[in-house]
Amino acid sequence: MDRLKNNLHFNFTDYKFPDINLEECTYTEYKPSQSENIFASKSAVIIAVSDGKAAVTQSDNRFTVTKGKGILVKPGMSVVVKSDSIEPVVMICVKISGESVKSFLSLIDKKQNSIILDFDSNGKIADSARDLITECAKTYSSDYAIILSFYDFINSMHEHYTEKKIPTKNVYMTRAVEYIKQNYNKNLSVEGIANMLGIERSYLSRLFKTYKNKSTQNYIIDYRMRQAKRMFEEEDMNVSQVCTEVGYTNIYCFSRIFKSRVGMPPKEYMERCRRQGVQAMVEAGEII
Repeated sequence: MDRLKNNLHFNFTDYKFPDINLEECTYTEYKPSQSENIFASKSAVIIAVSDGKAAVTQSDNRFTVTKGKGILVKPGMSVVVKSDSIEPVVMICVKISGESVKSFLSLIDKKQNSIILDFDSNGKIADSARDLITECAKTYSSDYAIILSFYDFINSMHEHYTEKKIPTKNVYMTRAVEYIKQNYNKNLSVEGIANMLGIERSYLSRLFKTYKNKSTQNYIIDYRMRQAKRMFEEEDMNVSQVCTEVGYTNIYCFSRIFKSRVGMPPKEYMERCRRQGVQAMVEAGEII
């Protein structure tokens, strides 16, 4: 975390924060070939594709969306979503309203000319959408927790679509990210990565702030948590096994970090994934 100077004071009395409200949030698992017409009246709908593949039709235009992409349904627009005949699709829909929605959508328009949203490769937007629906699904979740998750989702999109283009790639940054991806299950340290690259730790930290808008340590943690979630969703592994696989030796430390980033303890997330897996097998006729 950046070191702050003493005696800071910010007055927001005359400042008007953006007026964007969460109107609705849904998590839908479409069966093969299942279709739905999604219409946005006065609100806008942002759809994150959590898994699978689908065809999207809007007027005479037809698109294909897969995991890691999204769909933007602007006010007054209607789209038809049809799940792939073989590969079903899972979508998280976030309906937003408010005076600032128009200016928020204009940021997106500046970077794309399609209703298909190509989210950032590190999955931050998709993860925040999943965190939002997870928070909404909690029995005892507070309004403040839901609002916090919602604005994390909006902020993730805002950062992505207002991101300043960096003219050239940085070889140290490329090597650092690749090294983390290949060694996230080992005892990684910021100092160790900097030494491996032959650069100062402070320079490495500046690179991550510039290119990823987060500290090196937070990038490592976020990557590990994404891998942990993937293992719970795709592998038959318990919490202890996943803890070890993503580079943690202390299960209590892993559980604390996982809960802070995902919004629920790893055991609860694991059980939720298993319930969904069994339900999917029942619906497919694999379990009677």
